[in-house]
Amino acid sequence: FILLLSSTIIQLKTVNAQEQDPTTMNGGSIMAMSGQNCVAIAVDKRFGSGPQMVNVSPRNVLIPNSKCLVAFTGLGGDCQSLAEELSILISEKMMGKSSSSGFGFGLEESYGDGSGGEEGGSVTKSIISPRSMASLTSHVLYGRRRSPYYVEPIIAGLEPVVVEEEERGEDDETTATQKRKKIQYRPYLCAQDVIGAKSQSESFVCSGVASKSLYGTAEAMWRPNLKPDELARVCGRAFLSALERDCLSGYGAIVYVILGG
Repeated sequence: FILLLSSTIIQLKTVNAQEQDPTTMNGGSIMAMSGQNCVAIAVDKRFGSGPQMVNVSPRNVLIPNSKCLVAFTGLGGDCQSLAEELSILISEKMMGKSSSSGFGFGLEESYGDGSGGEEGGSVTKSIISPRSMASLTSHVLYGRRRSPYYVEPIIAGLEPVVVEEEERGEDDETTATQKRKKIQYRPYLCAQDVIGAKSQSESFVCSGVASKSLYGTAEAMWRPNLKPDELARVCGRAFLSALERDCLSGYGAIVYVILGG
């Protein structure tokens, strides 16, 4: 009887601790995986108040451009506030046409696909890269460390890398070569805590109440150089498998896939 009573008290203390933690109060989990010239981000749909389910809707995400996505997990109101603050900051820097924001991140350039010869690598417009987006998010979160946003975001996207390829003439006697610029994309994944500490990975990152289960399933199922279709399938299966082991996440999932090119 004493042992049974002790185990019951420990379980009640664990439940109360989870309910009092602002980052797990509304539940939810997110995961991002890298592939060959692509990345995938999976988010769940459950919004609750502790163990009680309140609503089923897609989790809040921020899409600054076609090559970057920011997903949020944590306290629902803080997720919306952080997403709005980041949107305002990005809009201000884009309208100001400034190459530097003044606090450690810059506006990167978006290039063509290289199909136009020497003109293929010309700049088309200014966008914020995933790495710069991670720096901006970390700066905002650390700036509020005394009264923090209870949010654990994940920043995922593709970084453009300009490479030069040599092309030889069709005539075998011709030794002259032409250099052609080509754009390749490198996956970037970054998870952060409530004060903006970064955790970067080349394979996968996880966040939310089911993060421990997510890391286990992702480690077992992820493989390098996955094609977009395979990446979406592997990411979705690993994500749903982990959510089955957690009562504060789930009720379906949405997988976003960012493609290069």
